Amino acid sequence: MSWFAPNSPYASGRAMSRTLFWYVFKDLARIFLMASGALAGIMSFGALLRPLTQNGLDGYQVLLLLRYFTPAMSTYSLPVAALFATTVVYGRMSADNEITACRASGISFLAMTGPAMLLGTLVAVASMYLLCFTVPNATMKGEAVVYSNLAKLIAHQIEETHQTGLGDFTVYAEDATLPESNADHPEDQAVVLRGPLIFTYETPPGMPAYYRVPKSIWSASKATAHIRQNTDDQSAALTVDLDNGVTFPRKFMGAKSTEGGVATAQFGPVQIPSPVGQKTKFMNIYDLKTLQADPSRGDQVKSVLNQFIKQDQAQARIAQLVAGLDSPAARCDLRSADSIYSITAEGCTHKIVNDALVITAGAKPIQFRQESSGQVRLSATGPMCKITIDSQPDFDQARVSLEIKDALVESGDTATQTPLTPNFTEPLPAEIAAYKNRTYEQYLSGNIRDAKASEKLLFAKTDLVNHIIGELYARAAFVVSCLLLVLIGSSLGMMFRSGNFLTAFAVSVIPAMLSTVLIVTGQHTVEGTPLHPATDPSPLALGISIIWSGNAIICLTAIVLLARLQRK
Repeated sequence: MSWFAPNSPYASGRAMSRTLFWYVFKDLARIFLMASGALAGIMSFGALLRPLTQNGLDGYQVLLLLRYFTPAMSTYSLPVAALFATTVVYGRMSADNEITACRASGISFLAMTGPAMLLGTLVAVASMYLLCFTVPNATMKGEAVVYSNLAKLIAHQIEETHQTGLGDFTVYAEDATLPESNADHPEDQAVVLRGPLIFTYETPPGMPAYYRVPKSIWSASKATAHIRQNTDDQSAALTVDLDNGVTFPRKFMGAKSTEGGVATAQFGPVQIPSPVGQKTKFMNIYDLKTLQADPSRGDQVKSVLNQFIKQDQAQARIAQLVAGLDSPAARCDLRSADSIYSITAEGCTHKIVNDALVITAGAKPIQFRQESSGQVRLSATGPMCKITIDSQPDFDQARVSLEIKDALVESGDTATQTPLTPNFTEPLPAEIAAYKNRTYEQYLSGNIRDAKASEKLLFAKTDLVNHIIGELYARAAFVVSCLLLVLIGSSLGMMFRSGNFLTAFAVSVIPAMLSTVLIVTGQHTVEGTPLHPATDPSPLALGISIIWSGNAIICLTAIVLLARLQRK
């Protein structure tokens, strides 16, 4: 039985005629389109303020952003425009006694909300399509425009705040300038830094991924940062050429160590992750459901998994070096494409400090040799040697950094004391390179690493799934609110018979704002993944309840208002 039928128990009269129905609906549609267009334009220009003030965009980029921001702002303006249209139209009808005429003709208040419900249904359908497909794609393109010129963005941020954060490191500098582009490689970007200071960070064992502490520091009088965009995604590779550069760790090798900075000419290359990344708000509904079904595809999970593999490969290679030092020969070898680097340390002591192998000489100094094609290219001795291995699983190789303190370099009949810092790429042994085939499930089971490491991967998986669930429920709640808000707008419009329909709109905005606040609050609650997801209570149930509580309040308010109108 239809609610608008004359014999319906929910109606006190007959339904609206077709002519009256479309007369009201056309008025609603006209005001709705004008209001949504005006609101979308205002909100789009408002969204441009942050990129304009913080990222130093040019005119073409501003036009592109306006193009991409408009669909997103239109989506968020739709429920407000529908609410405004219903309060204005029904408020005008009430002021002109058209509502009284309809009631005198036997048309119920509930039947008169029919055009508003049709408008709300259309707005809900449009919002659902925009939120699930158009807005994620347009927002991602807008973010990509902001970061399309990383060199200009870095220079602008340093000029404004003297710092910029890029992935796992932060760059500080006194100022930055953009040099002329390279004609041979126009796709490469560059920025010149004066007085740069680069901090790299790491996550201590057993701590969540977002907890980071400084690992090493790089300094120079001047530097040129070269940025090359990757063609397959939005990430980029950064290499910094340092003038009078020096690097030193945040923690020294020992309490009695007098280690200072080590001269260096380059920082990197390092990968700058995509600033857009795999954020749930940038993903359409199909991608979200696919990622929810298989979280191992998520960048957040892949990042932790790749970190585990890199650490395991580096530790396995260091274990091989330790085995060589503990053998009767007391020697370990490292191989580059064209050279063999051998370290001999009889009676030495060694330990792992900050994931690096530190060798301290005993009665005899550490001997270091570089051989190429059977010839000795370099021979030196020193009291201490530090070996750092940075695995690169995708290429089955590792970056090896050696630091030999106070090295005596033999050259003919003379010896020169100088720090040695050879850096080279070593192919990984086949058994260690095979670690890259380890899967997400193997680490999550706890058979490869301890429980704390497995918990870190579980946190990444749970956090990703929670973000997806929060995004899905938030979008659904927003769509439903579009349909419910028109009932409140039409009811308040009919109640304010004085013609002051702007007052009705102001009153109806209160539940709309409350609903939005609760949706956002509930989404953040869902995304608040506990540090120990296996044992700590999940925030999902509470967050989902908060997300839908706004719509429950709107629905209850609409029922109360319509019931009050029906009693008149």
